[in-house]
Amino acid sequence: MDSSETFSKPVQSWDDSYLLHIPMIDKQHKRFIMLFDTLSELNSQGDASNHLYEFIDELEKYTHCHFTTEEKLMSDALVVESEIRSHQLQHQVFVKKVEEFKVASRYNNVVLSEQMIQFMRKWFLMHIKLTDSKYADAIKSYLNSKSE
Repeated sequence: MDSSETFSKPVQSWDDSYLLHIPMIDKQHKRFIMLFDTLSELNSQGDASNHLYEFIDELEKYTHCHFTTEEKLMSDALVVESEIRSHQLQHQVFVKKVEEFKVASRYNNVVLSEQMIQFMRKWFLMHIKLTDSKYADAIKSYLNSKSE
C-alpha cells in the first residue's frame, strides 16, 4: 500500500458531536480523525512501524495547516488576545509532542504507535470538545458577517 492510499481512507471514528459548524475547521478536524483511524488500523494490523515516519510527516503537515487556520480565524474574529495565546500554547504542546514522536520513530520504539494513538485520542477529545468549542461562536459570527 503506498502512502497516498494509506492516508486517504474514509473516516470511521467521526461523530457529528465533534462538529463546530465551521466548515473549514470541521473538514480539517475530520482529516485529523482520518489520520487517527489510519494509525489505529495500521497498529491493529501490526503494520504501524512500517509507516510511522510517513504518518508523522503527514501529521506534521496537518498540524501546520490546521493550527495556522484556527489561529488566523481567531485573530480575524477578534477573539481576546489572551485566549488566542492560550490556544497557541496548546497547539505548541501538540507540535512538540509530534516532534518527540518523530525522534522516537528513529529509534524503533516498539510502543510508539500505541503512545501516539492514546495521545491523539486525548488531544482530539479534550481540545476540540472543550477548547475549540469556546471560540466557535465568535468565528461563526465573523464568517457570517463576511458573507453578508
